[in-house]
Amino acid sequence: MSLTSLLARTYLRYAVVVTLLSLVAFAPLLWLAMKLPIPADLAGAKGVVRTAWLLVGLGLVPLLVLVGGVAPAVRSIVRGTPASQLAAFGAGLAGLVRAVIPCAVAMIAVLVGGLALVVPGLLLLVLLSLTGAMAGPGRSVPAPLIDSVAAARARMPAVTVILLCSIAAALGGVFLLSRGLPIPLPKQPTIEMFANFRLFARWAVAGVALGAPIPAIALAVLATTGPSART
Repeated sequence: MSLTSLLARTYLRYAVVVTLLSLVAFAPLLWLAMKLPIPADLAGAKGVVRTAWLLVGLGLVPLLVLVGGVAPAVRSIVRGTPASQLAAFGAGLAGLVRAVIPCAVAMIAVLVGGLALVVPGLLLLVLLSLTGAMAGPGRSVPAPLIDSVAAARARMPAVTVILLCSIAAALGGVFLLSRGLPIPLPKQPTIEMFANFRLFARWAVAGVALGAPIPAIALAVLATTGPSART
């Protein structure tokens, strides 16, 4: 089956499951967004907007972890023996837990590469984006990272396009959402106007979390199919 077919079948069958898993993966960012206060002045409003963009940018981390969470559901579809909703959710939670440490190591490698030069950092992001799906019982670092590099190299164009589309969709959606902010503020802004800035931050992070299952499933499909796949 093709990438789009597996993506559609997995998402349509497990839409609720993968959405719940995404909310779990993004829980730290969602919590930070919920804790943002209502700004009291223009400087505070700008600070909330900057924080919202920062949280959206950090969304790459839970996205990579989510790849590990949705991988069990994808594998069940690939094998032709779809798991039940409850089994997919339980396996997904276990997948999220197993993916945390390997994905953390992968992101550290991406950051180190990015500090050296931008291109190595971006290349490492592509090569290590399948790490979460490669994590499994009894598999310790660096095995998932090595497998991710092998699988991503075999499907480099597809992995790159998925990541670029995911980033573009997130940034584009947040930009459109920001157009609804009351900017510039009037000379005497109301508390409701300032509250909109906090709502913007919350909806921005929530929107990224709700949209993350699509690219996560697509990346998991690439990790579980092809010449270097782990099934």
